[in-house]
Amino acid sequence: MKRQILAGLCIALAVSAFADTKGDEIAKAYFDLSKAADTKANATMTLIDKSGGKKIRQLEINYRETAEGKDSYLVFSSPADVAGTKFLTISHKGTDSEQRLYLPALKKTRKISSSGKDGTFVNSDFYFYDLEERYFDDSTYTFIAGDVTIADKAFDGMKFDKIEMKPKAANSPYSQTIAYVNQADHFVYRLECYDKKDGALLKTFLFIRVENLKGHLIPIQTLVTNNKNGTKTLLAMTDVQVDVGANAELFTEKNLEK
Repeated sequence: MKRQILAGLCIALAVSAFADTKGDEIAKAYFDLSKAADTKANATMTLIDKSGGKKIRQLEINYRETAEGKDSYLVFSSPADVAGTKFLTISHKGTDSEQRLYLPALKKTRKISSSGKDGTFVNSDFYFYDLEERYFDDSTYTFIAGDVTIADKAFDGMKFDKIEMKPKAANSPYSQTIAYVNQADHFVYRLECYDKKDGALLKTFLFIRVENLKGHLIPIQTLVTNNKNGTKTLLAMTDVQVDVGANAELFTEKNLEK
C-alpha cells in the first residue's frame, strides 16, 4: 500500500514538474519574439461605459527598446479635457519602471509611485501597471491546457496553449493571469487577469488585431474589458511605423513639460 502511495506521489510530482517546464517553455517563446527597435503610431482610445456610451480620445504613441526594456511616450491631442496630457515610462530590468504623467491644467508632472500603479490611466480600463514592460522573470508559469480555442471570430482557426502566470512582485494588482498563447506564432492573444483582493476575474485583454511589420508582431487593436464594472476600452493604432529611428529626446522627463 505504501509503495502505491509513493508511486502515485512520484507520478503526481513528475506531471507537475512537466507542466511547469512546459509552461516556462511556452512563456519563454513569447518573451523571445522579435521586438521592434522603435514604434510610432497614431491611436484612438475609445472608452465604453456599461450602457454602451462612448468617449473618443486621440493620441500619439511612441515606443523604443533599450537594454532595460521598452520605454514609452504617449501624448493626447483631443478632446480638450485631455489634450496635452503626456505619459512617460522608462523601463528598468529587475526593478520598478519609472512612470510620470504630465497634466497640462496643472502644468505639473506627477510621478506614479510603486504603490499607485493599480490606478486607472486617464479614466480608461488600463492600469498604470498594464502600461509597463513585463519580463520573463517577473512571473512563474504553469501549463494548463493545449489546443484551446477563443470564442471570437477574430481568432477563427487558431489553437492556443493556456498557461497560468503568477506575478512575483508585491505591487501587482493581479493574483494571477491566464494567458492564451497562439501555437503558430507564440503571441499572446488573450489575458484573463484576476483581482489580488478577492481572486475574482477583474479584467480581460483581447489583442483582436495583430500585424506582422518587418518581422515583428504588433498589436494594432487591443480591447480591455473590466469584468467587474462592465466598462471597456478599445485602443486602435493607425499609421504604424517600426524601426524608423526613435528620437531619444522624446523619452525624457524634460520633454514632458515642453
